[in-house]
Amino acid sequence: MMRVLPSITVDEAKLVSTTVAVEDPSPVWAPGTNWAKDALCHRVETHRVYRRITAGTTPTAPESDGDNWQDLRPTNKWAMFDDLRSTRTRVEGGPLTVVINPGQRVDSVGLVGLVGKKATISSAKGGITVTREFSLVRRNVSNWYEYFTAPIEQRDAAVTWDLPPNWGATITVTIEPIGGVAECGRLSLGMGVVIGELLWNYDDDALNFSRIERDFAGSLMALVRRRSVPGSTLPVRVDAARFMRVRALREELNAVPALWVGWTRHPDAPYAQGAIYYGIYRRFSLKPENKLYAMAQLELEET
Repeated sequence: MMRVLPSITVDEAKLVSTTVAVEDPSPVWAPGTNWAKDALCHRVETHRVYRRITAGTTPTAPESDGDNWQDLRPTNKWAMFDDLRSTRTRVEGGPLTVVINPGQRVDSVGLVGLVGKKATISSAKGGITVTREFSLVRRNVSNWYEYFTAPIEQRDAAVTWDLPPNWGATITVTIEPIGGVAECGRLSLGMGVVIGELLWNYDDDALNFSRIERDFAGSLMALVRRRSVPGSTLPVRVDAARFMRVRALREELNAVPALWVGWTRHPDAPYAQGAIYYGIYRRFSLKPENKLYAMAQLELEET
């Protein structure tokens, strides 16, 4: 079963507490500071980190001074709520815990870009707490040799779709550290939507933005490693009864990042982790096949 989770925006009003002690390791911007070129600072008001383009002192805040400052990334405290899986909130020496009051119904929570040994997601309302736990470390073993030699692998995503959708519930997420570090690239929460059944033979792809240059003879001249952006083309069978809801979803998620999960019935299957994407759709076609179902073709790209 393939589902998508359009996420609630988490802002200061919804974030009740966090174990991230400071907004960001970089210093807070101050107008009287003489900044060196490439120096970093952050603004609590915008939850953003900025890089100094030219050395000097200016009285204008970085977000309004594009001539002297480059908007670089979210602060560490808020990185897990931005639209990039590759920017992560990091805590050292203890668990990463956030408590959120979403102010609306939530039945699904998704975590991607994880580093840790266990993730716990709970929903509490009226003295009743429902908790889901996920082990984030595993070893893929297919024979006795691998039993003794296979490395421990990090599971980088955990998603639950069955929390009670109580209005006014408090959501708590905890990631226990591994090697003293806990990280989360994206936390999404909201009401999950069923799309249909993901079929076999889908494409698991990646867009490679590394710089690779060769001379006329084919010899390697330059190799600069950059980010590889996961993407996929997914064939999904949509029940006729869901057709109009899925069609409306296409408009709702136009240029809106969301959490797309292909194998929700079997989250521990070998292909499950590779069918989790936080990003946008490039193409979302629907083709009625008969009176029972239609076929959807989804082209997804991570943000």
